[in-house]
Amino acid sequence: MKTILDRLELTEQEFGNRPAVDDGSVCLTYTELVRKAKGIAGILCDQIRVQEPVAILAEKSTATLSCMYGVAYAGGFYVSVNPEQPPERIRKILEVLESRIVVVDEARREQLAASGYAGKVLYLEQLYQDADESHEGADEKLAAIRGQLTGENPLYGVFTSGSTGNPKGIVVAHKSVLDFIGHFTQIFGIGKEDIIGNQAPFDFDVSVKDLYSAMFTGAEVVLIPREFFSTPPRLLDYLCDKNVTVLVWAVSALCIVSGLKGLKYKVPEKVRIIMFSGEVMPIKHLSMWQAALPNTEFVNLYGPSEITCNCTYYRIHRTYEKTEKLPIGGAFPGRIVFLMDDEGKIVTEPGVSGEICCAGESLAIGYYNNPEQTAKQFIMYDLNGENTRVYKTGDLAAYGTDGELYFAGRGDFQIKHMGHRIELEEIETNFMALDGVERAVCLFDEGKNRIVCWYLGEIEPKEVRIRLKEKVPAYMVPGRITRVDEMPYNKNGKIDRAYFRSLIAAK
Repeated sequence: MKTILDRLELTEQEFGNRPAVDDGSVCLTYTELVRKAKGIAGILCDQIRVQEPVAILAEKSTATLSCMYGVAYAGGFYVSVNPEQPPERIRKILEVLESRIVVVDEARREQLAASGYAGKVLYLEQLYQDADESHEGADEKLAAIRGQLTGENPLYGVFTSGSTGNPKGIVVAHKSVLDFIGHFTQIFGIGKEDIIGNQAPFDFDVSVKDLYSAMFTGAEVVLIPREFFSTPPRLLDYLCDKNVTVLVWAVSALCIVSGLKGLKYKVPEKVRIIMFSGEVMPIKHLSMWQAALPNTEFVNLYGPSEITCNCTYYRIHRTYEKTEKLPIGGAFPGRIVFLMDDEGKIVTEPGVSGEICCAGESLAIGYYNNPEQTAKQFIMYDLNGENTRVYKTGDLAAYGTDGELYFAGRGDFQIKHMGHRIELEEIETNFMALDGVERAVCLFDEGKNRIVCWYLGEIEPKEVRIRLKEKVPAYMVPGRITRVDEMPYNKNGKIDRAYFRSLIAAK
């Protein structure tokens, strides 16, 4: 099996009449999905080159997914662009891609124009409709393209923020997804009877686990409209009505439901497993979910987009105290995960933090049109006597006395304050353990040489300070504590730290 398309067609042969994807308005079987994808590919194959990116600016839907797979059939790789992003960021993404073609839905026509894009525009609705028509010679053209494709060809690109202010496009190959999803579905027992509730937008690689786990097994993926997450009762009704059994969600999405007391309204009792990633899961929110679904399995996943979704996982077997940390677990099969110190040496001693590094299967191809950044993050390293390609995550972790691996924050979350080396993530953990605090974010204001913190919750800032002093040393208590009415999130559903950094810069 060379490409994802081989896997899709095997599943279609076995489960053709079973539902593949449901967006709440349209449901496609596997046979219908393949037919739509090939029809769209028949249109695209005369307009794009093999390994060329095609940006898709549209809300997630059955039509969008058909187009993504259609790009793959046409030999290109797809880049989903979230319509929630401002025109300036869309412009930068399209500049990095040097996009000759952008697929857009009609509702985003003006948004694309505002980005200044001057290349060829194809409309999603028209592509989706025309895919049902016969395209003379398309089958032969697609077969010829298929013969050129290997597992090393790019399948998709996702964009993350870059230190220079320009977004970085991470490109992932077919083989990387084949390898990872093969392990993922087997480890967590995902099968044809499962219904996967997709939370993540398609430009966030959490969605890769939803879409391709379904493709691999004949399961159904239900696309949950974004607006449902602002009204938990509507969301929970949807999960129950659709009989969802598997959730692979961002931490923030789970916290929105539990924080707004959605689980007191209704519990999605058919959900058998919940996997989460993207941020550190606050224990108080995990405990709410565990109490509501005592028979459901919970799994902590870790890993950046550059290694194809996740490199470690930890099955949660008990409840935790509010100040405890969750392990990030052990490596998926085919991966090697280790810690590296500042001198490039491997760290094994408990309590000593190092940068998380990953080698083995499923590393990304690199950053599109950015060889310098690729060379910086994807290095060659002498691992067990072999010169091995390794991705340096920029995240810190340390082994506990129990032998488990614990996330210790971003490398840039570590500060030196009042003569002490401090992990801001440790302050946040203790902050969120306080009764009356829902979420919190801590940063360091270098100009005023102080730790600052914003939080969402009912408790007053004065009381927060008093209680925090009981949990951390005085030098770790923020110099300024501010309560906010809502917590802003970035496009990937994580707390928007850049927004809070801008508040510091504006002072």
